[in-house]
Amino acid sequence: MKTIFRKAAYIILALAAASCAKAVVEGTNIAEKRYFDAWLHNNYPDAKPTGLGIYVLEETKGDGKEVKKDGYIFTEYVTTDLEGNISSYTGKEVAKQLGEYDTTTYYGPKVATTFESTIQAGLAEAVLGMRVGGRKKVIIPGWLLTYSTYDSAEEYIEKATAGTHAIYDITIKDFTDTIESWEKQQIQKYFEANRAEFADMDTTKYVVMKVKNDDAEDTKFDGMYFKSTEAAKYAFDTDTTIYINYTGKLLNGLVFDTNKEKVAKDNGLYSASRTYEPVQIEWRTDYSEITMGSEGSSIITGFALALRQMGAFEKGVAVFTSPYGYSYSGSGSSIPGYSPLVFELEVVAKPEE
Repeated sequence: MKTIFRKAAYIILALAAASCAKAVVEGTNIAEKRYFDAWLHNNYPDAKPTGLGIYVLEETKGDGKEVKKDGYIFTEYVTTDLEGNISSYTGKEVAKQLGEYDTTTYYGPKVATTFESTIQAGLAEAVLGMRVGGRKKVIIPGWLLTYSTYDSAEEYIEKATAGTHAIYDITIKDFTDTIESWEKQQIQKYFEANRAEFADMDTTKYVVMKVKNDDAEDTKFDGMYFKSTEAAKYAFDTDTTIYINYTGKLLNGLVFDTNKEKVAKDNGLYSASRTYEPVQIEWRTDYSEITMGSEGSSIITGFALALRQMGAFEKGVAVFTSPYGYSYSGSGSSIPGYSPLVFELEVVAKPEE
């Protein structure tokens, strides 16, 4: 109810101011701008707009790499509407404060791109020129929360399809202009942090294999890494049906899927409606034809490539960059975009019926 009264008050202020002005032709967002200006005058009377028309409320300078166009930024943020209601966030503590914390959800920096038409105009105005480690709290009018590009602040007001006015509190955690190299760097750090398990692994040792048969040329899968942790008892020479146990996780250790009951329970993934037993795999010499389950469900490329490396009763670990996984889109609340993945795998006996 307070929100309704406040907005009504801002509109009255805006109309009163407009009554003293000459009649003008209304652009797309002129009426909404009157409301926004009245709200701003009431809440932040000393705030000054940037060239495009956002308002910087707080800023802490960073000392890392500069955020530029045509790159990838890793940000932590909290977004609210003008009344302070949180609409999106990346942090675990905020989730706990809101009573929304979930052990299966990824909390941490999210990736956004700064290529033209992939970042909203107001956000680009806020982050371009910031440096890693920097923080900025800004008010972004709705007409700047558009992916369209115009030449001036006036054109955005006149022409843009407006989103909802928002306040962003943004911290820049990292920046890169080549996401492939960044992901490999993260995997290298993962190998180095887990030397006991990956003593002989580094990002120069990617998977090389013959894809279909002995006559095929060797194919290099750069960004795809596999380590056998228990040798196979024998190789699969032809297409066959096998059974596996698996656990999938992020580099930070967050488990997002498993068919092992204890692992599921230990990581908050357990579901009473799921059967925890070895999963059927239709193993093929052509990795692209490998499927999972009795219904033959398709699987991500990195998972298939890892299985293609394995033999009977072998154990292994696959680590791979996001093009072999879920790419820029991620999957659900557990796997953000541009995430390298880790899969622990073992080929086991067929479960007893």
